[in-house]
Amino acid sequence: MSYSIQSIELYVRDTKPGRVVFSLGRKGGTGDLSQATTNPLGHVRMVVRDSQGNESFGCAGDRLSVRWLDKRPGRSKSLKLNELVSLIETSREIYLQKKEFDSPFAMWRDCYSQILKVGRSRNQEDLTSCLASGLFERAMVDAVCRLSGKSMFRMVKDGQLGIQPETVHPELKPLNLEEHLPARPRTQIAVRHTIGLKDVLREKDIQEKDRVNDGLPETLEEYIKIDGIRHFKIKVSGDPDYDVKRLSQIWEVVVKATEPVITLDANESYQDLKTLDMFVQKFEDELIGMFQHVECIEQPLPRSVQLNRENEKWIRKINERKPLIIDESDGDVNAFKRAFAAGFAGTSHKNCKGFFKSLLNYGLLTHYSLQGRFCIMTAEDLQNLPVVPLQQDFASVAMLGIEHCERNGHHYNYGLSMLSEKDKQRAAKHHPDLYTKRGDEYFLKIVDGQVQCRSLQCSGFGLQDEPDWPSMTPMRTWLKKNYPA
Repeated sequence: MSYSIQSIELYVRDTKPGRVVFSLGRKGGTGDLSQATTNPLGHVRMVVRDSQGNESFGCAGDRLSVRWLDKRPGRSKSLKLNELVSLIETSREIYLQKKEFDSPFAMWRDCYSQILKVGRSRNQEDLTSCLASGLFERAMVDAVCRLSGKSMFRMVKDGQLGIQPETVHPELKPLNLEEHLPARPRTQIAVRHTIGLKDVLREKDIQEKDRVNDGLPETLEEYIKIDGIRHFKIKVSGDPDYDVKRLSQIWEVVVKATEPVITLDANESYQDLKTLDMFVQKFEDELIGMFQHVECIEQPLPRSVQLNRENEKWIRKINERKPLIIDESDGDVNAFKRAFAAGFAGTSHKNCKGFFKSLLNYGLLTHYSLQGRFCIMTAEDLQNLPVVPLQQDFASVAMLGIEHCERNGHHYNYGLSMLSEKDKQRAAKHHPDLYTKRGDEYFLKIVDGQVQCRSLQCSGFGLQDEPDWPSMTPMRTWLKKNYPA
């Protein structure tokens, strides 16, 4: 079967200001609710025709998270958004110029290399190029799956996306990737709740005047009690003394959860390996009970230095005590391979970093595991929100067989309030396992710390209905209105 792209449109779904403030990153923000911002969701609508003349739409969506993609100082949010949208528009032209393709994987491989090249010529982070590329690859996969009447998982397992890992990583030639993926997609996934640097831990620690009072949990203690959360992702600041003290306070609450599972995320905050080593040692010495519940430490160092082979001795030393994984450093298809060679144990899946790249990394992980080497893949959140970004990422996690994933969009945003009524009704009708109604609004349905997601195994990439495009704004129009150059 061959395919051709007929059209591509770009949209933005704006959201309401966050119900609580982000408290992530090295400084953790102020915790001032007046500084809560919106989280624009970029969307792609692609129409694909097969060689038999059948047509279908395909879609994809991601939060335009320039604060995470590009952390270089002296670059305003407006500048970064203008550069990101420009790169997305260029990516659109690259896909439309090529237009014809025999397999989604081959099309992605050709277009991805061009997008990465353009991004580098414009002084963009590779991670930014990954997000731009990822929007189009997922929309293309969605359309092809719909044309075949199969779910994304089924298309991957049946070899119908044309995935050839050896064309990117020659060492994977003997590996049959489809055979090593889970026999069935996961139908329930545990939520790993993010704890920011300024997040309130106990109900007694928040004054009534400071409460949001919107009926949702506001403290870590409430999430454990109400949603049954037992998986946690804790942000650390890069200051060993502060971090161990904060972890001690968190452990007093988390220890009450049933068999807690913890990951730490430094978001590039530790500036050198000596300080990182000091933190890990201090953490183990002073909080051994909590330390034993930690699965891994994510992205401890700045991406600019993290994969330097000169640091291998230090990395391997720390990694022996607690596995280290990359996230922001995972900027191109060879990043995890370089990281593993430098002593890291694994990487993270995020759709925004590339759907096919996650599959290739899964192949590398399988390859290393078959050699008897320990490695790990986690699933992380870029504050994915309903419907398209959230459901497509859950579908990818289900395919990769990962037991739990970071999910915090429902903490910072009020349910499906950013959607049109048409989108809400469609989501509730076709994905009742994923969403529940409370009062006048729909919310992500978390029971005993888990979400059910069997309904995502439908024709396409994780969602049944076409999004309500008229309720969104064309991407260039949105940018001119909100962030004029």
